[in-house]
Amino acid sequence: MDRRALDELCRVNLWCNRILVFGMALTGIVGPVVVEAQTPATDAQNPFRFEIEEAQSPFRGRAVEGYVYNNLPWRITNVRLRVESVDSAGGVTGETYGWVVGDVKAGGRGYFFVLVSSRAATYRATVESFNKVAVEAPQFEAP
Repeated sequence: MDRRALDELCRVNLWCNRILVFGMALTGIVGPVVVEAQTPATDAQNPFRFEIEEAQSPFRGRAVEGYVYNNLPWRITNVRLRVESVDSAGGVTGETYGWVVGDVKAGGRGYFFVLVSSRAATYRATVESFNKVAVEAPQFEAP
């Protein structure tokens, strides 16, 4: 190989390295933005449904427990819940926050146990935020 060909090869290699570094930097900047917590849109068809009841565990304090069912096509994690205490007239008397244990696969369910400050006629749970893990084929679990 002559000197001219080597110089041209080095120049091409230098440009390839610059493009690679630029791509890695761009991925480092944009990548974390993509995986931030997702807040579900409030539409007529809620992607989550709940089974919730007062916990029968007095040694842990007053609490509610149950399952959240994931009707999204993604496995999700870091699922943050808001639990509202509702009186018999339908008014909210208190609210608290908690987490679902582990990941919730697409079509699956996840367990939660959330301490509440006072007894209520009913409790209403909503998903505040979550992170998407991966797209999965839903395998629905029966209640």
